[in-house]
Amino acid sequence: MNKPNLLKGSLLVIAAFFGMAIFGVLTKIASEKGAEIWVSFLTYLMGTLLLLPFVLWKGIGFLKTEHFGYHFGRSAFGLTASFVYMISMHYIPIVNATLLFNTTPIFIPILAALWLKQDIAAKIWCAVALGFLGIIIIIKPNTAIFTQPGNLLGLASGFSLAIAYLLIKILTPTDHWLRIIFYYFFISTCLQLPLLFFAGPLPELNSILISLLAGFCLVLAQIFLVLGYEYADASTLGVYQYTSVIYVGIIEWLVWGIIPPVSDLLGVLLVMLAGFIIIRKGHMTHLMQKDTKT
Repeated sequence: MNKPNLLKGSLLVIAAFFGMAIFGVLTKIASEKGAEIWVSFLTYLMGTLLLLPFVLWKGIGFLKTEHFGYHFGRSAFGLTASFVYMISMHYIPIVNATLLFNTTPIFIPILAALWLKQDIAAKIWCAVALGFLGIIIIIKPNTAIFTQPGNLLGLASGFSLAIAYLLIKILTPTDHWLRIIFYYFFISTCLQLPLLFFAGPLPELNSILISLLAGFCLVLAQIFLVLGYEYADASTLGVYQYTSVIYVGIIEWLVWGIIPPVSDLLGVLLVMLAGFIIIRKGHMTHLMQKDTKT
């Protein structure tokens, strides 16, 4: 464990979420002509190949774990989150999709109460309610939501990521960070192999190269995030999670010329405020401590 250093931890986490923002933008560009399964597979394959030399250098015994089930679950839900996030960007603005993808802090207390049987403070429940108010403003639920499912898909990505986050917290006390990240990419790659039979032909070379670059960005984001949390705790650095929404908003404006309506911006601000409250109250750190006892 490194000595606490808030500045270094903050810079690493900001870099991590910038990498996540670039990952989202690249997967959107790569899959604009379809072939989403190929794009996702190539992204995770790239991550696996980048990490494999480091795992082999440590020796094959390094992969031994008593919690393979948790690794599998984390990979399945993490993969589902990123794939559904990529699909949602075809239907809704990327800034909305990214915001819904990052609703993790709002779902964490709900999952902690239902799954881990934790007592959740009233202030946290108020923040959760505030977050869902923001989501309702963004989604604008009506009958069209079933024919234009982008918002529901975005919300599903955030829920899946919250479950994956819980499983990561269970794994971190016992498994090395490199093992956790490698298993995530490796298992996710293997899970997608059967889907390639239904994926159609390989996409164009341009899409393949962009997908591989997206995998590189995702690996860097994962590593920077882990390293950042070695210098400061989640309650301090977690607020930077929403910088990815700002990044993609700027990129979407510069590349596609899209500016979200005022109502959507209000919803984004409410969700971000709710996430800030939950994280700053230390609930994420408290969750980590509880998970180490499971």
